[in-house]
Amino acid sequence: MAMRVLEISGVDSATFYQQCSAVHQKYGTSEYAFVLSELPCLVELYGGDLLQEMQPAIDDFREARRKYLRLYDGVLETLQRLKGGGLMIAAFTESKAFYTNYRFRKLGLDGLIDFLYSPADHSLPAGRSDLRKYDEASYQFKETVHRFTPEGEVKPNPHILTTIIGELGFTKSETVYVGDNLLKDVFMAQQAGVLDVYAAYGAAQHREEEYDLLKKVTHWTPEMIAREKAALKPGAITPTRILRTSFSEIESIVRGEHE
Repeated sequence: MAMRVLEISGVDSATFYQQCSAVHQKYGTSEYAFVLSELPCLVELYGGDLLQEMQPAIDDFREARRKYLRLYDGVLETLQRLKGGGLMIAAFTESKAFYTNYRFRKLGLDGLIDFLYSPADHSLPAGRSDLRKYDEASYQFKETVHRFTPEGEVKPNPHILTTIIGELGFTKSETVYVGDNLLKDVFMAQQAGVLDVYAAYGAAQHREEEYDLLKKVTHWTPEMIAREKAALKPGAITPTRILRTSFSEIESIVRGEHE
């Protein structure tokens, strides 16, 4: 989407990225659906015709989402086996509720994940009362229970993780935590005293072009980016266990911990 916006508008790329980041920081997410409508460089250029002019960029975004929004190989089958074996599965994300709910439903995770924890939704711009186009039932999980994390609490705060574990009625020794971010997932689990498992196969930080773009438009503050960079230095954070090629490798770890 960003590439098409720059192609259509001819605006300075540095200005575009900086303004994207400012809007995303305002709403606390890098997935803000109305970001183009609130960029001063585009508002000044197009005024009331902004969305019409940017429609090709929006279409590009939607097409890319349809193409790339999929589970990693083996995830669905592994979750089915884990759940069939009697394990409780909970997901914890910093993505806002609406966007997380969309992905869960599209990926067929409703029911495979017992509990989903995420922040509540951000506020909406003036004149927009809702993001929803369909009836309310279309956005509801049929089985997964969706709960909200406290406002302003973010990874790698270990208190959130220990609170979730306690709320679900388990102990730290009964818990295995899997994540693809060394700082936000591995370090958090270690600080919480929970067995950490690093999903190395899914680490976005290793996809340099996409990760560099994310850093340009992210809602993260410069301090958060610097902390993330430090965490990626070799030896800064050492995972206890690693999934190198597939999520399915978690099965042997879980069996080893709970036999």
